[in-house]
Amino acid sequence: MLYELSNVKRVFGDRTVLDIEHLEFEARKIYALIGPNGAGKSTLLNHLSFLDQPSSGEIAFKSRPVVYERSALTGLRRQVVLVDQNPIMFSGTVWKNISYGLRVRGVARAERRPRIEQALERVGMTEFARRNVHGLSGGEVKRVALARALVLEPEVLMCDEPTAGVDNEHQEIILKILSHANSVKNTTVIFSTHYLSQSRQLADRTILLQRGVMARHMEENMFHTRLVKRDQTLMCLLADKHPVLYTDQHAQGRENQRVRVHIDPKQIFLTRTGTGGTGSKIPGRVKSISSEKGKVRAVVDIGIDLQVLTDEEQFLAEPFQVLAHVDVLILQSGIRIMT
Repeated sequence: MLYELSNVKRVFGDRTVLDIEHLEFEARKIYALIGPNGAGKSTLLNHLSFLDQPSSGEIAFKSRPVVYERSALTGLRRQVVLVDQNPIMFSGTVWKNISYGLRVRGVARAERRPRIEQALERVGMTEFARRNVHGLSGGEVKRVALARALVLEPEVLMCDEPTAGVDNEHQEIILKILSHANSVKNTTVIFSTHYLSQSRQLADRTILLQRGVMARHMEENMFHTRLVKRDQTLMCLLADKHPVLYTDQHAQGRENQRVRVHIDPKQIFLTRTGTGGTGSKIPGRVKSISSEKGKVRAVVDIGIDLQVLTDEEQFLAEPFQVLAHVDVLILQSGIRIMT
């Protein structure tokens, strides 16, 4: 395991800004940190890049506890790079900015040149090499900052809101740069964002933070609904009209209560209307279909919007089109009442 966090807290005065009971990051994966302003995303990135020390708890990197002493931290910081939301550029050219970290680390001039050229190519800014950074747009500055990080060939690349404040074109370019770093260079990528769509597009795992605490589930397929009893069987009533079998014994005695229910999008299956199969089926209509890291995500209208996540191979075996009418089957194992 690349990172392991255990009971990590960061406290400023009387305010706890981060409280992580347990969290792990695997090498060569992409992780997205999602949450509103003040959720603890930047604080967590600072901890993972060894720029800040927890008030309590332990962080292990490559199975070794992090020791917060200068010599130990120097070695750790050379393996990770954090690109700030508003990166500061040094005066001078793009080339000078990208070469800075290599010079600080004592990389020989003969080695610096090909690495800088490669970094410029990776962010699509080869023709900007001799341009002054102070004439660049916001999106171009972000790309230079990424090149400045990538030229160091880090094991872990962290980005705090890498697409904030840039146009749609640059957002797509930046996301492709992060994807390339992971898929071609095997770099672990951890980035924060406000956009769930970006995490779906890029991340192997999405971590939702709320007030410094990890949410147990992403806020998708989270519904306020009612438990009802039909023929002595407990059911979840979705969209106030679709009963779905629910067998958790802990919910007994809660019939007719309003509850918060989470439905795992991977535990939902779609079939063509009228085809065979067992279980309670709900009629629906496909609203959208998108590709997501080897998966296919569909949004199905059953009176409420239901997120469905399936393997690409399974989807291609029986593909659906937008606006198609389908039957929705929700497995009992995918339904959970949230406390």
